Amino acid sequence: MHVLSRTLWVLLVPVLVVFAAPFVWQVTTGDTFMSVTGVSMEPTYRVGDVLVVQDPTGHDLAVVGQPVVVEFTPGDAGTQYVHRVHEITADGAVLKGDDNEVPDPVTVTEQDVVGTPRAVLAGDLGTLYRVSQSWGARGVVGLLVLGLALLPTGPRPAPSPDAAPTGRRAMRAAAGG
Repeated sequence: MHVLSRTLWVLLVPVLVVFAAPFVWQVTTGDTFMSVTGVSMEPTYRVGDVLVVQDPTGHDLAVVGQPVVVEFTPGDAGTQYVHRVHEITADGAVLKGDDNEVPDPVTVTEQDVVGTPRAVLAGDLGTLYRVSQSWGARGVVGLLVLGLALLPTGPRPAPSPDAAPTGRRAMRAAAGG
């Protein structure tokens, strides 16, 4: 049982690291994570990629070509999207997706900017992140950790030859057999 328990812990520790890494990253850097759900930024960002988004600097719209994450409705992450600064205007900037033929119709301001992509978790890394953030996967890992915590961690001690009989041996001894 000890070997099985140790093997399961060795397998489970990397899984726990994967599950904890985004939380630790977010707490230490303040960055947030955003899943790409549209095709407007292909081939730079593909559907399923996860962007690591750093806080805005207040000057994110000052460089043509800079990708920025903006929100249509402040505080509503469901309205976030990422496009590049296409043109700087007196009021802010016009954005455009890499795969779009025309720029966005609305000018955005620095107040609309949520941040800029610091990194992208593409392909399998993006999938791993999304799975690690699902409640189902978290529940399974939590149950595995709980189960392992309840497993005995060492070999069962051998009974002393002087010890009183227990279990079936005690029942046989009491019955005279």
